[in-house]
Amino acid sequence: MTALDMRAEVARLATRIDLDEAMRRRGVQEALSLAAACTWTRRAEALEGAISRPTDYRGQSTLEQIAERDRLLAAQAKACRHKAILLELHILDDFEGEL
Repeated sequence: MTALDMRAEVARLATRIDLDEAMRRRGVQEALSLAAACTWTRRAEALEGAISRPTDYRGQSTLEQIAERDRLLAAQAKACRHKAILLELHILDDFEGEL
């Protein structure tokens, strides 16, 4: 979904909800955000940025604990990147319509 498409969709939805009701407005904003591939790409980048570096202060964490956390962060980032690709290819759009 391009930025122009998203603006058009927001305008269409805005005519259907009461924009003074914050809960509905926030729900629409969140739904549109989660449907955008760029959201998932940014989330992946944030997770990858949290992976430890050799110069990081480790405190009392063991090397095994740090390695496990890094593996989890990398797996979560990979899942986010995969979701972004599926959204860009419009594969999730078709699948979710079948549910």
